Amino acid sequence: MYLDRKLWEFTEGARGRIAGAVVVGVLAGYTGIARLALHGWLLAKVLGGAPLGELLTPVLAIAAVMVLRGVLEYQRNMVAHETAARVQLALRRRLYDKLIALGPAHFVSSRTGDALLSVVEGVEQLEVYFGAYLPQLFVAAITPFVVFALLAFFDLPLAATLLGFAWFTLIAPSAFYRLDSASSLRRRDAYKSFAAEFLDAVQGLATLKAFGQGAARGRLLASKAHEVFRTTMWVLATNALTRGITDTGIAVGAAATLALGAVRVHAGETPLEVLLMVLMVGVEAFRPQRDLRTVLHDGMVGLSAAQGIFELLEARPVVSWEGRADRVADASVGFDH
Repeated sequence: MYLDRKLWEFTEGARGRIAGAVVVGVLAGYTGIARLALHGWLLAKVLGGAPLGELLTPVLAIAAVMVLRGVLEYQRNMVAHETAARVQLALRRRLYDKLIALGPAHFVSSRTGDALLSVVEGVEQLEVYFGAYLPQLFVAAITPFVVFALLAFFDLPLAATLLGFAWFTLIAPSAFYRLDSASSLRRRDAYKSFAAEFLDAVQGLATLKAFGQGAARGRLLASKAHEVFRTTMWVLATNALTRGITDTGIAVGAAATLALGAVRVHAGETPLEVLLMVLMVGVEAFRPQRDLRTVLHDGMVGLSAAQGIFELLEARPVVSWEGRADRVADASVGFDH
């Protein structure tokens, strides 16, 4: 569970839309729970030898719920991406105002490629963070409680088991946050260095050619590119570790719930129909964690890209006019021919 407070500040003015995307996501989870519960009901009827006519109602109900879920998922994606676009637009305006305030003197001591990487690609990489990762993080935190509230009426121990493993699966990857974050930052620094060198090489191509430095610059770019490749592989490796923790938590949680349910059915404490319903609905309890896992890598890349944006926004102008208004109020510049 990775939530950056500085990035959260950028969502001012769009938090209502983020909340709307979360609400739609939770409603989509409700429809998934309803679908799986209906599947359990249908399976119980089939195992009970119900006639074909009695199976028609649950089949139609399942079809209606699936259509509704598709509509909700589409709506959630549209709201999330539009929200990300609005946050990006506000962030670009803020960066533009900051660059104007910094003035040309700022780029005497810093490389143009670094600023361009933050303003252009850095903001683009935050689209997934604001549009997919952030809403899904809240959905993954809320949905297990929704599942618990529904299943607790049927079997409290099984519902508590699902809730515990669902939250463990959500929180456990945080133990490797520093490792994942450090890898992402190293990759960002390597990519920033490569981008700056590449931009300088393109801008100074004629000079490099005139002085016979094309081959030397090519070797430098190759070395920088290899460093980007190496750091990217480390990011993928740490991301695979966190994905493995998530997959393990889901598998162990499902197995523990099944084992506990089997014991309770054997002891006569839980009907078989309830166990089937719990196992079906349990799939929905872990679905948000699986969906979050798919955008976790992009979320970490967005967090690392944001560091360059923070550095730019926190930079101080080399030349400042604060407190000098009285000195320049009567100043004038004249031109003669």
